[in-house]
Amino acid sequence: MFTNRFFTLLVIMTLVLVATLTVREAVATSTVVSDAQKAQRAQVADAARWTAMGKYYASVEAVQPRGQAADSARWTAMGEYYREQAEAQHLDRGQAADAARWTAMAEYYLRMLSK
Repeated sequence: MFTNRFFTLLVIMTLVLVATLTVREAVATSTVVSDAQKAQRAQVADAARWTAMGKYYASVEAVQPRGQAADSARWTAMGEYYREQAEAQHLDRGQAADAARWTAMAEYYLRMLSK
């Protein structure tokens, strides 16, 4: 009778062990599949993000020369304004420096535009 109980306990423990290992393996397989799906979704998201950034920078490069021309015109006008103010009113050195700075910035943008 003792032997019968021992074998019954051994069979039950074996079944529990097999069931535990099966569930554990199923969970591990599920995790691997889930991780692979996450990696695939991340790659798709990265590709979409880089494509969108490429389109954005391409559009920025197309608009940039017009923006530089506008900046150049603005800096030239500001430089001329301050130069006229300095000449007309013999203002202090600070405004003369402003005029020189605006003129220099306008020349810089003109050179950048011509490149």
